[in-house]
Amino acid sequence: MPAVSSPALVAEENAPDSAAAIAGPHWRLSWDRGHADVLAIGAALHNLAFRLENGSTVEPLAEAPWIGEPSVVADASIPPHLRQLGGEWPCVPFGTTIVDPHHHGFGTDNAWHVVERSADAITLAIDYPENHPIKRLERRIEGVSGEATVAIELTVEARAECVLPIGLHPIFKLAGEGRRMRLDPGPFTQGYTFPKVFEPGVSRLRPGAEFSTLDAVPLADGAADLTRPPTGLREEILQLAGAAGSIRLDYPDDGYQARLDWNADDFPSLVIWLSDRGRSAPPWSNRFRGIGIEPVNGFFDDTRLAPQRPKSVSPGRKFRAGERWTTQYRISASSLDAGNHKGPAK
Repeated sequence: MPAVSSPALVAEENAPDSAAAIAGPHWRLSWDRGHADVLAIGAALHNLAFRLENGSTVEPLAEAPWIGEPSVVADASIPPHLRQLGGEWPCVPFGTTIVDPHHHGFGTDNAWHVVERSADAITLAIDYPENHPIKRLERRIEGVSGEATVAIELTVEARAECVLPIGLHPIFKLAGEGRRMRLDPGPFTQGYTFPKVFEPGVSRLRPGAEFSTLDAVPLADGAADLTRPPTGLREEILQLAGAAGSIRLDYPDDGYQARLDWNADDFPSLVIWLSDRGRSAPPWSNRFRGIGIEPVNGFFDDTRLAPQRPKSVSPGRKFRAGERWTTQYRISASSLDAGNHKGPAK
């Protein structure tokens, strides 16, 4: 595809109000059922808004309250993806690895360039360093006409043969204080808690435990029902192996449900990261609320945990030198009748 050269398509000159806090180049997508902003850093999707069939507007993705704060923008010690935490972005490789100094990969913390753009779609790309086993990423984000849906396509071009953990990183909103939320990941083969205490002094899930249903995840004492987050938990992470490739998040008091659909062959596990003001270090300062719903091919977000990986869980995707691999996924929303909603099947 030809590179876009028109200055009007390089960055928005007048950012919409919802994007006022965004620092750096970004682009607005609009279609008949929604709008969103796409940032150059990480090609991250932010400020996603859907117009539902009943006419209401919902914004299902979380956004960090510190986005745009001058002290955070100016702090080079904070990784770029953390300065603008929220929304959704791809992670190649996923988490901490020995081949890439960036947590969640080079593409997470660096600027992508526009390949092609229209009012309702954008394609971006980023070239990786010459010593990296990955050569290039391309990402297309498109608002689906007539639907409260964004369709996303990610293409990974490998430079060298390698096995790398890869993942997607949407962060959805937690329901407001005193409001209900219900999580239905569909069937999965086995669940795992983080092999060690995730956030010392805060996390309560029993480290290195296994479970078979999301409504009975082992705590140090008892069990937690994570079909109804946050259930008093503040900072936790767990993984569902053999995930079905679709998850529903219901917000009955807000009248809608959100969905994430992906190819389960490409990402056979689902990492769920729950953060409810559980981290105190800057810029977190006990302010962030969100739930990461992260399809992955790998084990959690740190390859140093590989010795504790169950044999049934893949260490990552095997890439061939010169291979171009593409995966597709969708984020969507629809209205929900709170009065008749009885929650997800157990």
